[in-house]
Amino acid sequence: MTTSAFPKASTNAANNSVESSSVDNNNVINNKYLLAFWYQPWAETSNSAAKLQCIWLETLNDAFRHEIDFLATMAPVYSKLTHCMLGFNGPLTPELIASCYRQIAGDMTEATFNRMRNVSELNEDFKERIWCEL
Repeated sequence: MTTSAFPKASTNAANNSVESSSVDNNNVINNKYLLAFWYQPWAETSNSAAKLQCIWLETLNDAFRHEIDFLATMAPVYSKLTHCMLGFNGPLTPELIASCYRQIAGDMTEATFNRMRNVSELNEDFKERIWCEL
């Protein structure tokens, strides 16, 4: 809100200084156009920078969401590992431990591949968002 009032205040200050120095009316008009010529690209650049920062923050939010999904997927896997190690699934035999480890390794591998796929998609999604903005 203060940025929209800024050019008006600057234009008034420029008009007062020009009028007090007794310069003709054409220079006052030229000063107004010069200020508008400077202000418009500056405002557009600031707006684009804010949009790019918003895109970056959205991508960062997506990355955190994917990490939370990964951690939520891994929590039951660690619970299964604890159950296997403490023998809650039956007596601790080498066959039971080996099958439990194979199942846990498969679950961890699947979760890790999903995580890597999501991370690689973030890069492409971020590029697409930026190109859409540009």
